[in-house]
Amino acid sequence: MATGTTRRPWASWTATTAWSVSASLLLVGGLAVLAGLVDLIDTGADTPTLLTAGSGMCIAGVLLYARVERPDNTRPADILAATTLAMTLAILLVAAIYLLTGAAQRPDDALFEATTGITTTAMSVLDPAILGDGMRFLRAGTQWAGGFAALLVGIVILPFFGFGREFADRSRSGGYHPLAPDEWSATRNIAKLYVPGTILIWIGYALAGKGPFDALLLAMSTISTGGFTNSPDEFADASVQWVAILGMFLAGSSMVTLWHLIVGRGGLHRQTGLMLYLGMHIAGALLLMLWSTGDGMDSVRQTLFVVAASVSTTGFPMRIPHGWGAAAPVLLLLLVSIGAMSGSAGGGLQIRQHRALMKLAVREMARQLHPRAVLKVRLAGRVAGENTLRQIVVLQFLFVAVVFGTAFLVAIFGLDLSSSLSAAVHATATAGPVRALDGSLVDPGTWSRPVRLALLPAMIFGRLSIYPAVVALASLLNLLRSKTRLRRRYRARVHGRNL
Repeated sequence: MATGTTRRPWASWTATTAWSVSASLLLVGGLAVLAGLVDLIDTGADTPTLLTAGSGMCIAGVLLYARVERPDNTRPADILAATTLAMTLAILLVAAIYLLTGAAQRPDDALFEATTGITTTAMSVLDPAILGDGMRFLRAGTQWAGGFAALLVGIVILPFFGFGREFADRSRSGGYHPLAPDEWSATRNIAKLYVPGTILIWIGYALAGKGPFDALLLAMSTISTGGFTNSPDEFADASVQWVAILGMFLAGSSMVTLWHLIVGRGGLHRQTGLMLYLGMHIAGALLLMLWSTGDGMDSVRQTLFVVAASVSTTGFPMRIPHGWGAAAPVLLLLLVSIGAMSGSAGGGLQIRQHRALMKLAVREMARQLHPRAVLKVRLAGRVAGENTLRQIVVLQFLFVAVVFGTAFLVAIFGLDLSSSLSAAVHATATAGPVRALDGSLVDPGTWSRPVRLALLPAMIFGRLSIYPAVVALASLLNLLRSKTRLRRRYRARVHGRNL
């Protein structure tokens, strides 16, 4: 007689939670191990700590993953909530490494730096000059991983489990090989574009005169739209600026559009989103040059650099040597809030959502003139479902709510009105650097601890495209409400027995 028993499958929320914890441990642990090996090139002072912490995380992640029994049915809401949990836990693990290695002396600095890394927000409080090669690699690696995670959220998780399913590149008609026929194929195809893109930009920086290691770190920051730099003079050379401009444009482009161009599905003239993205760069550069006092090729190149850093939300710093008009910083803030293309590593509300909102507004005005007309909203040749349009409207409201809520908090904690709004927009759009009204760069290290901590939720919401974070928050509130109801019922029952 058999004595063994079949292990029952886990519940959906239990399994997805365990998977998210395992993924975070493996991701951060793997980065820590690689950083420890890289640190051997330098002094190796952080190698023991990085290897020990990273190995422990990897072992824990493997053991946890091996214990999970796949549920019979996985709910989309649980996957969205687990995505938020995975990012939050990864931030905490990276912050712990910063504290263990001494790269950050205070928990709030470690938490802020870890959040800006994972969410690819160009706001740093660490001085790269005091970091060893291993910690610099870890800082760039968290951005690189965060950028890849953003692509998974935008191309895999949201279309398959959230909203915008009709825009997922899944059709195999006409022998076409889609980017995302299923979840695993989509992840593999994204990696096929993301990794070679990193290598291509790495080669470009190396040809521009950067050392191999510095070029690698800069390429990881560029492709992920992270914006972390090794030194204040990173872009002093004109050729390095041109490579950065092209790299930022590539990083802010939609992976679906790039896939279409590579496999030969339609020419450039059919890629409306890409044309709008290019048009934003051209219009932004022309307006910025109109509102500045500089001239010559250097001014054109620097203007293109600033615009590309804003639209792609990469946030590489560039100090403009000439004067700016009062409208220039407002223009940059507008470009940051619009953001890059959907399906890219860039942040912001993104171009497709803006296109949908504009077409929805036009449709509603047309309905006032022709109430019985059947009008559809088309994007990229596809009809947007009414449910998707409603979700985009809600997404816009949530984006604005997060921006103004964050601005209100940081204003309470001491920033002036313009700085509060600018910091909130950049945090929610996962962009940077924050600029004053005169165009000068603002150092986040000068902000108080409460201000920096108030920006952290906005960065996480922005990097997750807001929707998964809202679902996770709603799930948490629902769980707390259920626990409270059970506790009240238990107390009422006990009280009734005592009576």
